[in-house]
Amino acid sequence: MKTNPDIAAQTARFEEAIRAFTPVCKARYAKLLPFRDDIAQLREKGASYDLIREMLVAAGVAVAVDTIGNFVREVIEQRERPQPNPRRRPQPRPFTAHSAPTMGATKMPFTVAPPAGEAQVVDTTKQKPK
Repeated sequence: MKTNPDIAAQTARFEEAIRAFTPVCKARYAKLLPFRDDIAQLREKGASYDLIREMLVAAGVAVAVDTIGNFVREVIEQRERPQPNPRRRPQPRPFTAHSAPTMGATKMPFTVAPPAGEAQVVDTTKQKPK
């Protein structure tokens, strides 16, 4: 049976492992990892992702705003990425008589002249003023 000093030593080793643990980051955040503390500090001061991106570009690091947002959420705040809700998918709108165009309602003006030598098409749907 284990004694209290053994349990205390195991607990101390486990707590040390917890303090030394660093989560493995995805390769897409490799450019941002050196700036992790600075980005966190800027976010605490209320800096937008776009402003952070501009500052990183000035430092020679090209990265998208969405990548910075994901980096902050997943690495700094260590939150999971939100999954899309399959129930909120937009449903296709049903075809109804109100949504269907009528045959005579749409007039398409000619924007290109017909090739030379061919008969010109004249729009007879327009009525001339009397």
